Amino acid sequence: MRRRASLLPAAALITVAGLALAGCSSGSSASSDSSTPAADDVIKVGALTPGNTNDGAFNQSLADALEKLKDEGLIDYELRDQMSDPAESEPVIADFASQGYDLIIGHGIELGDAVFSVAETFPDVKFTASGGPDILEKYTDNVETWTYSTPEVGYLSGYIAGATGASPIGRVESLELDFVTATDAFFQQGVTAANPAAEFLPVVYAGSFDDAQAAAAATTGLIGQGAKLVYTTGDGIAAGVGSAAADGGVLSVGVSSAGGEAALANNVSTVDLDMYPIVKAWVEEVADGGFGGKGVTSTLANGGIVFDPINDVGGQVPAEAAAKVDEVIAGINDGSVTIG
Repeated sequence: MRRRASLLPAAALITVAGLALAGCSSGSSASSDSSTPAADDVIKVGALTPGNTNDGAFNQSLADALEKLKDEGLIDYELRDQMSDPAESEPVIADFASQGYDLIIGHGIELGDAVFSVAETFPDVKFTASGGPDILEKYTDNVETWTYSTPEVGYLSGYIAGATGASPIGRVESLELDFVTATDAFFQQGVTAANPAAEFLPVVYAGSFDDAQAAAAATTGLIGQGAKLVYTTGDGIAAGVGSAAADGGVLSVGVSSAGGEAALANNVSTVDLDMYPIVKAWVEEVADGGFGGKGVTSTLANGGIVFDPINDVGGQVPAEAAAKVDEVIAGINDGSVTIG
């Protein structure tokens, strides 16, 4: 599995456009802002994320991928963030489609219904929709579906946490959704594989993907119950978890770059997404006429799931932890490690 480099802030990667799309009253827009006309073979991409693209996690993973593909000369794009409300996102998607965008990416479970609704009206435009594992079979001729391997994300995150030897372990999650609870179950399995003696405190839900303040309060509460490490699956809540964990002097797993240097100093590692391989494949399929009729999953093996190098946090993490993590990743990839 590839270790990832630190993510740059989204503000350094994308140029904010001054004009909003017609029919939309909120959210921000970013575009590739090229001063020269696009070549005929450059794919025009419209994309939406439910949260802020500077979260250092799920939303920013798409922004980073789009900017890299633009730099490679493969696409021009416009990206709209904070599009979690279907009443706002559906008009944006329809506007992209009516303007002749080649590919429209709905990056987030909140955008799925709007994508499928608009896709029926524009059968010649290509779309992607994301969600939990159940979305994979919902593809159509002009909609490809995407998810990531929750077993791999959860298990590897748990194994990293378990390899620290820290116990008890607290978890702060976003919402009690099926894929979130599934990830937590795989997390516990990974912890136990690395440290059978580890104890768990009850999981706490922040109530949203982005409420960092609620996540910080939940983390502080878990530390008060004795947590020596707190895990989160990322998104906007990760900044709150990281800040509170650092303030409380405990380890964390899952904190994004948006948490800041102080939070990252206590963060052992984060398992996250790299959307570049998946988005590049979609762009190439649109270009060669092979798009549609399938679902795809980001995994360790295909480079869609990545992790930060193990941070020993001033010697608090055993020196052998990194090697153990590499071994378990190899086992996941060759099938010798069974998840579930």
